[in-house]
Amino acid sequence: MAEYEKHLYMIVFPINALVASQLEPEKFGEHYTMGSAKHFSGKVIFAELDINFRSDYFEIEKYLGLTVPHSDGSPKKTKFISSYNVLEHVELSAIKKLFLCTRNGKVLPIEPAEYTAYNKPGMIRIYQEIAPL
Repeated sequence: MAEYEKHLYMIVFPINALVASQLEPEKFGEHYTMGSAKHFSGKVIFAELDINFRSDYFEIEKYLGLTVPHSDGSPKKTKFISSYNVLEHVELSAIKKLFLCTRNGKVLPIEPAEYTAYNKPGMIRIYQEIAPL
């Protein structure tokens, strides 16, 4: 049976959830937006977390242990760990990369970078609320 690397993903839009998966980030985004009738259909924002991230709030070890290939050898696509109070229990240092997904499954990775913007007074700013706290 094939061996698949396990991943931790934090979905931040349209819901807030912590998910274990054997899919690479691009395939995870594609699956979540288009690959299953059980999931949301539309834009998705998620972050890949350090696989070594642990918090007493989540049963990560338990669910990673349940994230195993199906009997036909295909990877486990999603194993939901939590869908409540996720964002406030994940350390910022655990976030590796952010991903934006279009409704047709295209995935854009956003690499981490230092914040270097200059905040000029009076400058017009446009934003979208992602996950209110």
